[in-house]
Amino acid sequence: MRDNLAYFFNMYYGTLYMERFLFLAETEINAAIVVINLAFVLALELVIVWVYRRTHRTLSYSQSFVGTIILMGMIASLIMMVVTENIVGAFALLGAFALIRFRTIVKETRDIAFVFFALAVGVAVGTNNYTVAGIGTFFISAVILVMDRFNFASAARGGHILVLLTKDPFIPESPAPWHTYLISRHLLNAKTLHDSFAEYTFGVRLVDETTVGTLLTLLRKTPGVERAELMSGKDAVEY
Repeated sequence: MRDNLAYFFNMYYGTLYMERFLFLAETEINAAIVVINLAFVLALELVIVWVYRRTHRTLSYSQSFVGTIILMGMIASLIMMVVTENIVGAFALLGAFALIRFRTIVKETRDIAFVFFALAVGVAVGTNNYTVAGIGTFFISAVILVMDRFNFASAARGGHILVLLTKDPFIPESPAPWHTYLISRHLLNAKTLHDSFAEYTFGVRLVDETTVGTLLTLLRKTPGVERAELMSGKDAVEY
């Protein structure tokens, strides 16, 4: 009799503990919530992408990076929907992410901010903080647009980078007619190349922005100048 009672006692509490474990490990949430969250985060990520494209000024634009912004936000939202419902899944996910190593070189620090922006919005939506996600997206987007509109914190006002490929008899210090088109100039870099060629990089400011074509034509006619390239100093990116 005692053996039977002990057997049923163990079965009852064993079943109870198993149900508690299954409840702890449960990850299923309402399918409608999943769809709504993913649709909402997609809409917000499209706003972020539009702001990124609208304010992008350099030559480092990448279509794949734009797509990555959208995907990272949606994936972050999906991850948070799993993690918030399952503690065991959170540890498993953490272990999986420990195996991932990102090797992509981000050419602009500004791009890193957009990556975190997209992730933060995805996390907010994934945890059902819709108000935080919506207000945060539009407020931060407005700040970015205003900063871009007023060229906030720009140190270059009409500054350009002039790159000259030269050979003898060109001397960078010698007075030349093309100097009259410049307010100021200073040598940034100089290096020798093969066959007595040399490359000079100048930081320059133009007297008139509309004289760029005339300046380049004059440079091509300067003795010793083989090639001339003029770039905006404000938007220059190191490759």
